[in-house]
Amino acid sequence: MLNKQTAINLIAQMISSFVNLGIGFLLTPFIVNNIGVESYGFVGLANNFISYAQILTVALNSMAGRFITISLYQNNSEDTNKYFTSVFYANVVMSVGLTVPLVFILIFLDHFLDIPEMIVIDVTILFGMFFANFLINIISSVFGISTFAKNRLDLASWRNISSDLVRVITLVTTFSLFIPKLSYIGVATLLSTLVAVTLNIIFTKKLLPNIKINRRYFELMKIKEILSSGIWNSITQLSQVLSKGLNLLISNIYIGATSMGVLSVAQTVPQVILSLFAVLSNVFAPQLTISYAKQDKEGMQNQLLSSIKILGIFSSIPMAILFAYGEDFYSLWVPNQDAGLLQILSIIICAGFTFALPLEGIWNIFTAVNKVKQTSLFLLSNSVLNIIVVLLVLPFVHDSMTKLLIIVGVEAAISIIRSLTFLPIYGAQCINIKLTAFYPAIFKHALSLIIVTLLSVLVRNYLTIDSWFTLILAAFATVIIAVIINVITVLDKNDRENIVALVKKRGR
Repeated sequence: MLNKQTAINLIAQMISSFVNLGIGFLLTPFIVNNIGVESYGFVGLANNFISYAQILTVALNSMAGRFITISLYQNNSEDTNKYFTSVFYANVVMSVGLTVPLVFILIFLDHFLDIPEMIVIDVTILFGMFFANFLINIISSVFGISTFAKNRLDLASWRNISSDLVRVITLVTTFSLFIPKLSYIGVATLLSTLVAVTLNIIFTKKLLPNIKINRRYFELMKIKEILSSGIWNSITQLSQVLSKGLNLLISNIYIGATSMGVLSVAQTVPQVILSLFAVLSNVFAPQLTISYAKQDKEGMQNQLLSSIKILGIFSSIPMAILFAYGEDFYSLWVPNQDAGLLQILSIIICAGFTFALPLEGIWNIFTAVNKVKQTSLFLLSNSVLNIIVVLLVLPFVHDSMTKLLIIVGVEAAISIIRSLTFLPIYGAQCINIKLTAFYPAIFKHALSLIIVTLLSVLVRNYLTIDSWFTLILAAFATVIIAVIINVITVLDKNDRENIVALVKKRGR
């Protein structure tokens, strides 16, 4: 199902993701307990402001990796250097241009947002650190392409682990030695980015020794070529901001800072799940792009179908755990918050994942074959519809909890429709297979999730969960159940025979 390097990348990315998950698991309650849920909401909001600004930069940087990789594997070193150099200088210009509006936002931040008076300065410093971090990421982003272009995402994983460890060490140290402040989160984020940038530069010199940044390689036409495709990814980014990034801002404006903080906490686990599967699906992106550069269409089809099957095997595990033990988890994780409300919000947010997670790899196809226009326009229409419905309904609702449910519920409903219509149909069209080719996999995974969740609920009824030990024990039971169910429902006969043969071979 997987070649050796892709398997190595997958394992490394899983390790990196679980390290990140563990850090987030430990840090979130640590931060909330030290600064309060109301203040914690501004961390998510600061990240959302960055996502707003990324709309302007993603047009160039989202497609740079594709063009550099294709020219590299077509043995066109001149073009490779031109793309690399042109993107670098364009990013420097963009970062300089964005500095002025970002400084303006910082100066008048308390006029834009509902910020408690006692933390205005702290929130402003937090946003300032996040903005500086964003500008550094723009300038250095081209150096992150080397691990993608050479299909060495395992190196990218170790880079992420190193960066995450620097972040957690900085946070724990500052929160322990000084009075806890929001601004320390910004400092930790900035330091972790500097570590990542340094490693990216080292990897680029190692993996792409012939790459040189030289002004003579700069060509405006190369920038224009990338932007002609990447502009649609900016629209996709805008869509994501409208559908997800504005949720906290709308909560802040229409409900208040406290409800925004609750929603920020409730979004944490779903975002971790989605990010985990986005990372896992990205493991297949370099090989898909390389296969496209070599015009290996059959290889692309096999790689995509493998990604759907592999992602499907894992997809039911985190959601079944959340659905069955969510309230117990939140009671232990953030004991001072309403665990029941957090579980309800998280379940609604995750509802669309039921059909979407196994298909995450399809998004890589759109970039590889340079067919992002239709995807972008469709996502934009989804997001605009989402915002219109929410803004039309909220003024007629007075209960804060109901408002939160509306904000997350509308997004979930649209996500389900998208996952059952556009994504599988257009994805199949892009690789010239039957338009209904992905539907058996979609419904197999949905069935698997239902069965695993029901069996996990039975486990919860027979097991009193009142500690982390019993929660971990219950989660482990769900993992075992999910593996058995997925082997039966997701894998076909040939896959099961291959696994048995591999086990027998290892046992000799």
